[in-house]
Amino acid sequence: MQQEKEVKIELKYTLMIHDDSLESLEHVDQGLLEKYSPTEQQKITRAVKDLRTIMAVKQVIQTQYQEVLRRAFPNGDLDGLPLIKQEQAYTAVMYYDPVLKPCQAETIEQWQANPPQVFSPQEHQQGLAYLSGQLSLDQLENHHLQRVLKHDGTKQLFFGECKADPTIKNSQIEKIQKQSKGQQDKDDQYRKANIGHYQPLNYKPVSPSYYLKTAFSNAIMTALYARDEDYQRQKQAQGLKETEWEMTKKQRQHQTRNRHEDGGMHL
Repeated sequence: MQQEKEVKIELKYTLMIHDDSLESLEHVDQGLLEKYSPTEQQKITRAVKDLRTIMAVKQVIQTQYQEVLRRAFPNGDLDGLPLIKQEQAYTAVMYYDPVLKPCQAETIEQWQANPPQVFSPQEHQQGLAYLSGQLSLDQLENHHLQRVLKHDGTKQLFFGECKADPTIKNSQIEKIQKQSKGQQDKDDQYRKANIGHYQPLNYKPVSPSYYLKTAFSNAIMTALYARDEDYQRQKQAQGLKETEWEMTKKQRQHQTRNRHEDGGMHL
C-alpha cells in the first residue's frame, strides 16, 4: 500500500535525527522518545498509530481475499502471494465464479482465451442505467450484478464486458465511465481531506481478456495450484517440451550455419 510506504518514510526520517530506525521502535523502551522534541514525539506517535491502523486494515482485507481464494483454489499456497496479486485474482473470481466453485486450471485458461459473458444484454443495459443514475441498486433484479457494481474492480470488468456487447455503443459506455470516474475522484478528494494518508485505489479500465491474463499470470497460477499434482505435472511436461523445442531449434541453427560455412570453404 502506498500510504504505508509514505508513513514509513516519514517515520524513518524523523527517527534518523537521533540515529534511530524503524527497528528501534520494535524494542521501544520508555526512554527512547525522551531525546526527541515534543513535535517529533507527536510525529512518531501519530505515524505509529497510522501504521497500526494500516496493518489492521491490510489484515482484514487479506483475510477476506484468502477466504475466497482458498475456496476457489483449495490447492493454492497464498502466503507468498503479494496482496495486490491476491486482489487481482480475488476480483476475477468474484466476477466470474461468484459461487466459489473450485477453479480448474483449464477453466482459467478458457476464461483467458475467451472471457465468459456473465450478464445478458438486458442486464448490461440495467447495469449501465444504474451507473448513470437512472436506476437504484435495488431495482436490479440480478443480485450478482448488484455486488459487481458496488466494487470498483469488478465494475471495470463489467464495463469491459459491455464493450463486447454489439447492442451497446462504446460512446454510451465511455460517457458513463467518465461520470463514474468523476464521482470517484470527488469521493477520493473528500476522503483525502478527512482521512490522513488516504490513498485511492485506481482501477484502470482494461479489457476482460487483458485483466484475466494479468490476474492469472504464470507466477500467480503457480501459487494458486502449488499443491495440485496434475497441474504441476502438466507444467513440468510443458517445460520439458519447450526445452526440447529450444534444443532442436538450436541444433537446426547450428547445422544450417555449418552448411553455410562448408559451402563457403568450397568457393
